[in-house]
Amino acid sequence: MKKSSTLTGLGVLTALSLSACNQDLTVPQANANALKTFQEQTLTWAACDPTLLPIPGVAEELGARMECADVNVPLDWNAPARGTASFALLRVKAAQPAARKGAIFFNPGGPGGDGLLFGALYGYVWNYADRDTKAGAGLYQLAQEYDLVGFSPRGVGQSSPATCATNELSSAVHNPSADRSQANIDAMLRNARLIAKACQKSPFTPYVNTDQTARDLNLARALMGDAKLNYVGYSYGTWLGSWYAKLFPAQTGRMLLDGNTAFHLNFHDLFGLQPLGFERAFRETALAYAARHDDVYGLGATKEAVYAGYDALPADLKYALQGYAGGSIVGALYSPEGITGIPVQLIAAKGVDDVLKANPGVTTTQAAAPLLAAHTYAAHPGVDAAAKEHALPLADAYFSLLREDVVPMQLDPMSAVFTSVVCNDTPAPQGTEYWVKDGNEQAVKYPLIGGSVTQNPCAFWGAPTTQKPATPAGMPPLLMVQNEYDPATVTEGAFGALKATPNARMVLVDDETRHGTFPYGTECVDVQVSEYFLKGTLPAQDFTVCPAVPLPGETEVYPIGKTYATGLTPQGLTARVSAFRTTRATTQAQALIRKILERNAIKP
Repeated sequence: MKKSSTLTGLGVLTALSLSACNQDLTVPQANANALKTFQEQTLTWAACDPTLLPIPGVAEELGARMECADVNVPLDWNAPARGTASFALLRVKAAQPAARKGAIFFNPGGPGGDGLLFGALYGYVWNYADRDTKAGAGLYQLAQEYDLVGFSPRGVGQSSPATCATNELSSAVHNPSADRSQANIDAMLRNARLIAKACQKSPFTPYVNTDQTARDLNLARALMGDAKLNYVGYSYGTWLGSWYAKLFPAQTGRMLLDGNTAFHLNFHDLFGLQPLGFERAFRETALAYAARHDDVYGLGATKEAVYAGYDALPADLKYALQGYAGGSIVGALYSPEGITGIPVQLIAAKGVDDVLKANPGVTTTQAAAPLLAAHTYAAHPGVDAAAKEHALPLADAYFSLLREDVVPMQLDPMSAVFTSVVCNDTPAPQGTEYWVKDGNEQAVKYPLIGGSVTQNPCAFWGAPTTQKPATPAGMPPLLMVQNEYDPATVTEGAFGALKATPNARMVLVDDETRHGTFPYGTECVDVQVSEYFLKGTLPAQDFTVCPAVPLPGETEVYPIGKTYATGLTPQGLTARVSAFRTTRATTQAQALIRKILERNAIKP
């Protein structure tokens, strides 16, 4: 693909701060006039449509504090006269306007994650924080003194939509790690080509990248009257936050990067770390949990024994486990609740395999349904009932793989933005050789998801449409929070990003596997973060270690190992506390926050 004209004038516009006051811009007059139009607009805040929030009572309680607005942004910041796009905001205003410190913008990840609801959800939940605890008191104060702002990045949600669609049918793919046949590799490569082709048919695609989104954010900050951007970014949100801080160091305020990508690398190197992260979390955390509770699950008394049972399943049944309706062992690795549910999914898979082996003529979901319902999966009644719920949808996904069902190659907006941003932001090796070789190697080392790296649309994309900003001499201080065994944004990459970022400090949660941390519910993590936003106080040390909390149903943390430098002293201030007063709505709101984070996390 020919390099987009979005690179025109990049050097000039990199320095553009879009502060609240007008500036003398050394750009062509047409661009200067166009920029002035965007800079001088007035945000029209209005009541949000009540159907945005699916939890009864939340919108009513937030009342007039919750407002929505659309920002007119340039389609292309490097040629602002080219056209206009829309950028959607939702804010919950500070409960104490006289004490307002500014706004905190939230991004839940992706790329392509829609964080529009985050301001409302955090505004509501933090209002119910338990002020008798230090952790809860800090969260409550954040909602009193900051506007909390969620936004739909360009391409998703209520912003201008991105599309990647074609009528051509996808090719059927079998387990990418187990089946490295030429036919399966060709199917993956064809799908990657189709996705790239479908995305690039849209005239909007060249302008869906992190640079454009960072500039959209900077305009929103200025129009809200704030001199600096305060920000919380999860997963891909750390990539976006780092990009913004490098692009606009003088406009960067208090910035938390949580669940850190290797934002010092290119995207293809960053994603090259993920097979390690998911394999490690699966074997060392989820399977070890199952082994510790062999009396309940009966899968084996060691993680090696549990893995052997999983590995004995048919290859496509293991592949179905990665993404069937109602469950996914890969998605489950993002949260403690998901991790402790993986043994049940493995039990369900073994039951499906046993039933189908005993009934080789059964090849449809309809025929399998009564057999699966009658099967006994586990001696423990609760485990047996839970496994039954997983069995039928898992079998349905397995049959679909065996039938080689195909569909038109049409991505939802989040997936369209994900593909566009990843391929537009940084260069990737072009053609098939690198991706086939990498997939072959990763499939052997990390079979859970390793082989899937071959199906990468960026291999057929051409040149990116932007370039990463250089680290400025005056890089503003950033606070990074990282879980040691985060499966999606692995610690090895996060440590590299920390080392490459001047003035950054990190809080590491030792032996924690979940994806994304704050708020965590311990004083060691939450107090340090809230004091940073409330007082501007960074942790005293460049690197602070906080203890993890046990997995659900357990009373202690079982160490996996150490991936950080030795000689550090853990700072365990307290165990986990109850940071919130529990109501039905706060429980639902916290669950929705978690669901959005998991859905929008950087995926393999």
